[in-house]
Amino acid sequence: MTSKDEQRTIKAIRHLQQRSETIEEAHDEINRDIHSIKRQLSKLGDVDKSSSGFVERKQAHLDAMSEHRSLPAVDSETIYNEAEAAYPEDAKLDDILTAGDWKIVDKRIAVHVKDFNARYALDGWDYAIAGGCGLFAAMLDLLFVKAPAKPTTAWTKEVDGVFNGWVQQAFNSFLPPDVSKELGRLNTIGGADSSTVAQLIGALPGTLNPMNHRLRSLSHDPILGFLFGVLDMLRGTCTVVGNDGFTIYQTTKKPMDGGLFPLLGRLFGHLLSDVNAPSEKGNRGMGVPAPFMGILRMFDSLPVGDSDLGKQIEYMYVKGYDFRQFVVTSIPVLIMEVMMRVFYAVKQVKHAGAPLGEALMDTMPLKMNPRFKMMLAMAYGTVASVNGAKVYITKDILNLNYAAWIGFIWNGSHAIKWALLDRSLKLWGEVEQKEIEALERVVDQIDGLSDRAERLPV
Repeated sequence: MTSKDEQRTIKAIRHLQQRSETIEEAHDEINRDIHSIKRQLSKLGDVDKSSSGFVERKQAHLDAMSEHRSLPAVDSETIYNEAEAAYPEDAKLDDILTAGDWKIVDKRIAVHVKDFNARYALDGWDYAIAGGCGLFAAMLDLLFVKAPAKPTTAWTKEVDGVFNGWVQQAFNSFLPPDVSKELGRLNTIGGADSSTVAQLIGALPGTLNPMNHRLRSLSHDPILGFLFGVLDMLRGTCTVVGNDGFTIYQTTKKPMDGGLFPLLGRLFGHLLSDVNAPSEKGNRGMGVPAPFMGILRMFDSLPVGDSDLGKQIEYMYVKGYDFRQFVVTSIPVLIMEVMMRVFYAVKQVKHAGAPLGEALMDTMPLKMNPRFKMMLAMAYGTVASVNGAKVYITKDILNLNYAAWIGFIWNGSHAIKWALLDRSLKLWGEVEQKEIEALERVVDQIDGLSDRAERLPV
């Protein structure tokens, strides 16, 4: 059963259809009369068009057509009331749409769906690009990415793995020990850098220690640190992640003065000092954690084998899985994403006839086409699946490709949301918008006819 407003609308349309049919019948009758008069006039012979009487009558008609006459207006409420009186019973869409009308509706919707799928649905090339690039990245991960070196490894010792070696050389060149030491001296962050329980007021034993303080203190997260770290600096606090969430502790250090941007700069400098700093014994030590790694420490209720996710995350960190290893694992997926964007743009230009700029914009984060996001989800899923097998076979969670799994979770969640919700909303939203635009064009045509009708002589 349709709602009350829908009932009123259907009845009003039905009433207007009836009035239109009556007007159309009258117009047909007038048209027949006009043709009859024309036939009769044709038998009267030529009329002297130069006579004064003819000229005067012609000018009178032209003057009348130049005058503006307002057509009688009927408000919508009157139409609704007339419709309700004419059709007191419940109305259905079939009362105003014929079988032919339904076919036209189906055809119009089919056109909209076809246009929508041409822009957003994956084709065979898209599946091939996503799967092929994902497998290539998985191969790179298998061949060139090794588990991180232990924190007790000498800072200068060459690490295993091609990509691991590249990252080690880059960090050691950019952030040698003397630079890290100077950055640390110039960019202290107060209570946000607390590393022992003694520096936290009211904290229980085991809350924090020098080995895990960069993981558990959110001020050291490469992304979240710019929020929690600045807040901790301003308040003289330390935000610590534990098994039951995160807790804000007052510290023995005073709040820091300064504006937002100076504090952000100080925090950035401190993170740089920690990311590749050697330990006091000259070993690799444990640098800044991978993004969001500290937050994952809270999920101790999620089982992972005989342990849980929170404990596994901390195990990974203290065994050397830090931001440097995150950069190592990012190399295969970074290569994958570049390849996908190139192949997608070429495919769109060659097979879809799209401009190169438009094809590239489809792959940009802020303007990304949902089709490409689906492709990213498939590609990251491929890498993550192969990496999961690598972790299972080696029985070593340190072989986890953190970047691939984060990318899979991020893009996969968006892909699921698109497939289950956003796709339908966008499709029917576009159908609605295009139909409204079509109705607006019809209204404009009616307004034009009304204007012409107001100038007809009476």
